[in-house]
Formats: sequence, C-alpha cells, structure tokens
Amino acid sequence: MPLRTRFARGFSPSRWLRRTDGLQQLAEGGNGQEWVLARGLCAYTVLDGAAVPARKRRGFVDMAVARWSPFADPQSHVEWVGDRAMVWAWSRARALEGEDGQSAAPPRRIVPESLFRGQPQAEGQELVVLDAGLEGRVWRDNVLVSSHWWPELPPLQDWNEFRRGAGLPPAEALPEPLPYPLAERAWSAPRGQGMAESLGQHRQKALLALLGMGVAALTALLVGVLALKVSIWQVDRQIAAQEQALGRIIDARDRALQGRAAIEAELALRPPAGQVELMALVGGLIPGQWQLQEWKMPDAETLQVTARMPNGDPRAIVTALENSKRFTEVTAEIGRQRDTVAIKAKVLRGPVKGGHR
Repeated sequence: MPLRTRFARGFSPSRWLRRTDGLQQLAEGGNGQEWVLARGLCAYTVLDGAAVPARKRRGFVDMAVARWSPFADPQSHVEWVGDRAMVWAWSRARALEGEDGQSAAPPRRIVPESLFRGQPQAEGQELVVLDAGLEGRVWRDNVLVSSHWWPELPPLQDWNEFRRGAGLPPAEALPEPLPYPLAERAWSAPRGQGMAESLGQHRQKALLALLGMGVAALTALLVGVLALKVSIWQVDRQIAAQEQALGRIIDARDRALQGRAAIEAELALRPPAGQVELMALVGGLIPGQWQLQEWKMPDAETLQVTARMPNGDPRAIVTALENSKRFTEVTAEIGRQRDTVAIKAKVLRGPVKGGHR
C-alpha cells in the first residue's frame, strides 16, 4: 500500500455498515468509527423551517424530533435544502445494541444508509434496493418529500398507497428496483437559499452597484442606503415578532409535555385490570365447562383461581391465557380433588385504545 494512502487512512475513521443483524466493516481507518445505519432502523420525515430563524433551527429540529419520533431515545441526522429539513431518526439503544445484547461503544458518527444510495433528484420517484429491503422515494426540488422502507418488494397496492401519501396518482405497475451500490461518500442535496441568504446576496449586489456609480450618483446612493436600512429594520421587526410567537409555542408545548408526563405517571399506578373485567375475561378464555370455586388476588398483579372442571386440561388452560396477551407466568395444576384445577397467573395491562406509534 502506498505511503500516502496509509497516511490518509490513519486520519480517517473506519467505516462500518450497521445492519439489522449486526456490524459489517466497509473500510479500514485509524481515527475512530463511522457507522452507516441501515434504513430499516430509521424513521423519516420532512420539516418546514421557513418561519424559524437560522440560529434557532437546531433547537427547532430537536424539539420537532422529540415530539414526532416513535423512539423513546431518538438520535437524528438532518439535511437542509433551503427552508426544508430532511430528517432521519433512530433509537440510540437499538443502534448500539450488540449481538450479545450488550451496548457497543458509540461511534464518532452515525449516518443513515439512504445518503449513500443514489443521488438527489429535482423531481421523480424511485424504488431503491438497500442492504436489507427496499426504499421508496419521491423527490421534489431536490427534497426527499416522502420515503418508506419495506423488508421485501412491496405489492402494487402498498406502492400506490405510498404514492397517494406523496400526492401522486396510482401507478399501473411497480417501478424497476434500482440496485445503487453503497457509495464511499454520502450525497449532499443542493442547499438552496433561505430568506437570510437571499437578503444578504441582494445587499451585496446593491452595495457593489452603488459604489460603482461614483460621485455623480451620491444622492441616489444615500437614498438607496436609507431605503435599505428601512427594509432591514422592517425585517428585524418581523423576525423579532416571529421569535416571540415561537417562544410562546415552545413554552406551551413544554407545559403540555410536563402535564402529559404527570398524567401518565398517575395512570401507571392503576391496577392492570379491574376484577369485574378479569372475571369476564377469564370466563371467556378457560375452555370447557367449569365452575368457579375460589377467586383470589393477593395483589393487583397476581390472580389465583380454583375451578371445578371434570376432565380439565391444564395445558389448554395455560395456552388460552398466555395467547390472550393479558396474562403471563401462567400455571395450571390438578387440585387436591381430581375434578378441580388450580390456576395462577400474572395480570398484564391491556393495550391503550386509540394509541399509535
């Protein structure tokens, strides 16, 4: 290996593909690790930051990701295109989980796999082959406005639902999957111009034009400078008003999250289920004809039932209660009398109605 290549490699991180089933090394390096995170471990969204000042956009994204992300411990990668942010988020614990169940040492950097497959497009749709599964993409103005991951080639109905979610009409057939190779460098979308950048460029052009007019255009120059100052003052007032409004929104959101956390903490203290509900549930789950002899709950999570059941099948009882997803650690034994069955189980909390991830 040439000395120059070895020297450069010593200052570059080693690159690893963080797959859904472990790590695969892509390139050697002597300066820490960089992980390319499989798309199947990520969630994706697009945020509109047009109303957010540039210096507050990082905090805006952090707040938005905490609210939108389906993970309890989100990390994210952001690519800005003008005033729009393309955001990939993932669970930090899931990304660092090793094959032995222990957490691995965090790398220097984690970048989503999507940025190493293909290139941004001004317009269009594509179905990209990944290391595991496929990613559907819809592009507008170099922004990935919609992205969805499937573990295998999706049916046409699922593809059309994805298209409708991106504002496209149904298609008659799936597009040809594109097997983009994993690039050595992540792509970067054209950044475009936000309001502040555009204003700065116009200001520089105006200044250069005014300086070139000379002494003869001194009066026009002074008028132009005065008009520019008035415009800047108006823009500053608008930005200040927007910052105050955004601050009130953030404060209200923080208070709402605190209230929600307090409510959830109170709800967690409730028993997993009421005894009336449990009686109805157990009555519908235990197979065959039986009569209740004894019903006991030593605590809110422990249920003990003795039932008279000629020819009772303990194995069928355990299977029925476990499969209901409302009981765990279920045991069923023939009682002191052969026509009775003693049942013990831990009660699980039922799913929250209307909840979603």
